[in-house]
Amino acid sequence: MKNKLNFYKYMMFETFKKVSLSRILQSYYFKKFNIIENENVIEFGSHKDSSKSFYKNISGTFSIDFADKLLGENNIKFDLEKQNEVNKKYTMVIIFNVLEHVYDVDNAIKELKKILKPSGKIVGATPFLYRVHYAPEDYNRYTKQFFLKLFEENNMKNIKIEELGFGPFTICYSILFDYLKYIPLLSNIILTICIVLDKFLNIFIKTPLKNIYPLSYIFYCEN
Repeated sequence: MKNKLNFYKYMMFETFKKVSLSRILQSYYFKKFNIIENENVIEFGSHKDSSKSFYKNISGTFSIDFADKLLGENNIKFDLEKQNEVNKKYTMVIIFNVLEHVYDVDNAIKELKKILKPSGKIVGATPFLYRVHYAPEDYNRYTKQFFLKLFEENNMKNIKIEELGFGPFTICYSILFDYLKYIPLLSNIILTICIVLDKFLNIFIKTPLKNIYPLSYIFYCEN
């Protein structure tokens, strides 16, 4: 009960800071995949000073690099849709909200495997029932079954994929969030109501509603 209350407080606090529900849930569940001491990590689609970097959600001593298809001041150039020269290998790849912007996602996984050390891990997430967001392109929405097959075909092990969300009412909230975020108190009230409605609706349905109406997916696999 205490953990659930802390989780709810965390959601309300982050929503008040204008963070989307999808990103809040991704950050919260990412903490399940603890980084061991002295891990060598690379994060895609972010940079050191970004408030949206997911590495900030983890603790421990580790080194980190950042990668993007464009060479920047603080990042390594690495295009997931091309063949890349590998100069360094990592024990963990963090790739949140990136693969929906990659047209050839199978090539992306193959390229990520090239930079992984034996038993290296990939941790990431993609949105599902979420608005189109160009960065600069937005190609796909992937299901749990898709990721399972993708990772199996690329010989990944210990695959874990989890649906994030609550149900259809919070999906509606998420769609409206771009407008609600400018009135934080109202946003929090509506989110609370939507969560309660989803929980109530789930009493009458055997399958968890988040499995039917996933806001996003978080995944983990090992090389």
